[in-house]
Amino acid sequence: MDIVLFAAVSIGIFHSFAPDHYIPFVAIGKSRGWKLERIILFSLAGGSVHIVGSGTVGFMILFGIDVLGLARTLEGLASYGLILVGILYALATLLYPHSHIRTSSATFLILLSFTPCIPLIPLMLVPEANPGLVIALYGISTLATISALTYLTVKAFRPPRIFHGKEDFFTGLVIAITGLITHIFELKSTVHPKNSETLR
Repeated sequence: MDIVLFAAVSIGIFHSFAPDHYIPFVAIGKSRGWKLERIILFSLAGGSVHIVGSGTVGFMILFGIDVLGLARTLEGLASYGLILVGILYALATLLYPHSHIRTSSATFLILLSFTPCIPLIPLMLVPEANPGLVIALYGISTLATISALTYLTVKAFRPPRIFHGKEDFFTGLVIAITGLITHIFELKSTVHPKNSETLR
């Protein structure tokens, strides 16, 4: 039981280092001139949706509803969603600088966060485990890690001078590149059967 809870906390911490969990939120927040506190809340909103999505899938499987295939599909599509949002954001801010693309992109980023954390689900299915406690510890560790990484990224994030006056365009590029990096790591994980079988 203790091992399961430790694993839940570990997954919450280490999976939050994936760049798609905080960098896109920081990029949009910085481009909009938000204060640090608001950017962190923005990232936490995405993290909370991610936790809810993970817990929802886990409990549905516990109740006998097989949605694991759908969950895997959603997880795989998330990186494509980031790439698409980033490219559209960059192009729209050039073509329509006074449009509502910022609000739309921010909302879509939070919706993309609903993709579940697949490695967490087996822990919720362990017979001796308390699934509510597992998701709670996972959630706390996830939000704490995202908060810390968001804070550090905001402090270190400085757009290159070449993008001065075009911060929104740079933001779109950052989001698209984050999606591409996430996709590359996903491809690498599927190349190794052991990782794929264990986590997926």
